[in-house]
Amino acid sequence: MSTSPAEAHAGPSDPRPHVHAHAHNFLAEPHHDPAAELALVRSISPRLRSSRDGDIERELEDELAREITNGASARNTPTPAAPAPAPLGPPPDGGLEAWLVVAGSFLSLFCIFGLVTGMGQLQAYYLAHQLVGTSKSTVAWIASVQTMMVFGGSVFFGRVFDIRGPRALTIGGVLVTSGALVAIAFCKVYYQFLLSHMLFGIGGTFIYSPATGIAGHWFLARRSTAVGIIVAGGGLGGIIYPILIKELSDRLKFRDAMLIVAGFNFVMMAPACVWMKSRLPPKTPPPWRDLAKPWRDMQYVCLVVGVAFVSLNIFTPYFNAPVYAAGNRTNATVHAYSIVIMQTGAFLGRVTGGLLADRFGVWNAWGAAGVSMSITAFAFWTGTPIGSAGVVIGLLLYGYTSGAYITLISASIASISPVSEIGARMGMNWSAIAIPMLIGPVLSGRLIQAQPHGTFTYAGIFVGCTALVGITVSLWPLIWRAITRVRRKGPDEERGKTDEGHGEAASQATLADEGNKEGEGDGRQSAEVKQIKVDV
Repeated sequence: MSTSPAEAHAGPSDPRPHVHAHAHNFLAEPHHDPAAELALVRSISPRLRSSRDGDIERELEDELAREITNGASARNTPTPAAPAPAPLGPPPDGGLEAWLVVAGSFLSLFCIFGLVTGMGQLQAYYLAHQLVGTSKSTVAWIASVQTMMVFGGSVFFGRVFDIRGPRALTIGGVLVTSGALVAIAFCKVYYQFLLSHMLFGIGGTFIYSPATGIAGHWFLARRSTAVGIIVAGGGLGGIIYPILIKELSDRLKFRDAMLIVAGFNFVMMAPACVWMKSRLPPKTPPPWRDLAKPWRDMQYVCLVVGVAFVSLNIFTPYFNAPVYAAGNRTNATVHAYSIVIMQTGAFLGRVTGGLLADRFGVWNAWGAAGVSMSITAFAFWTGTPIGSAGVVIGLLLYGYTSGAYITLISASIASISPVSEIGARMGMNWSAIAIPMLIGPVLSGRLIQAQPHGTFTYAGIFVGCTALVGITVSLWPLIWRAITRVRRKGPDEERGKTDEGHGEAASQATLADEGNKEGEGDGRQSAEVKQIKVDV
């Protein structure tokens, strides 16, 4: 019978063959605990030890020493550092990815603001069909609530965009807005329309912050161009959607027409879920308490308060363009496409507003747009009747000036804000104007009802006044500085004239003193000459 080496060494009379076999087997195994085995060997009574036990003990001690040495060496060896991430370079200012981001944002605003600013077409349809007999001011709540929801969540969803990026918000916005349009197709009573349009506004606010803020991730030198293209999407949508809704509702049942619009919306917005991506890493937004800091800047406060005044009624003419056309006895074509005519002007204003700002300065162009909008409201939207030609001019001019004004709000905020606060200040501005946008169209609806034959005269005066007051408040810091400079200039000029007179008198006195000194010197010289002659 074969025996193990340990048993052979122990001999037949060795009473502990299992100890040697156990120690030997542990030494032969690749994975064992030398410390535990050493403790086992040392536990053998000296009376039972053999020479082989000493050899095993020394082997285990050597192995344990090697493990301790290797472990200490491993601990002292520095762990190689993970490679540092490559530094993020400047925005590419172009390339396929960057322009796809612009395209996705353009399509998003095309669909969102196409329906928001083209709401007048749906409002007119509701008043003539499902909501016939409902007052204009009551129906106006539908458009007002929808618009308020689009802008009201800007502060919150802007922070979500900074933390998570645009992908989740864009997907959620596409699904919610498409679902809301499907719901509108099946609405029959007032509260159903109100809730469905409110849902559309909530979906719109998901997308609004990413669509307007993501251009800064991809563009620097060409950022204005990129933002201009994105914002123009809303203007172009305002032209297409009223035509789309009118033509479909004239040919099909309302339900079928709105289902087609919902499908169109989904198809147009779906690419944005893939194309809109963030280039910058997620960042932690500042704490909420830091949002109070911009309100210590008086120029920013005046800007926001002024924009809130203008926003009371900036969309009222968009919602009531058919009422304006009908009150001025226009022909059927102008009445049917009044919203499209206004949106055409708004599209041109959005596109050229940035160019005018680059040429004449942001605040000059923005102020001129606001004042021109007020003048247009007073000149074309208050008198009746002015005929089809006057109505077309009024629609185009108001659309153009209001489109330019809306486009330059963001540029005006950026021009007076620290770079680190631009996003927060824009978000707070859009959220601050949500409530005025809710109230203004409803009040204008009341004024339209109070006017004989439902004309727009009283509402037009209201629109012109709020625009004029708003732009004056926004520009007030600049106006006050100009007044202060003029006031200082007057005393400075008087002081300058007085100083000039004193200077001339002092100069004449100096010349006189010099002349006296020269005369005294000539007298001394002639006396010296006479003395010399006498001496001679």
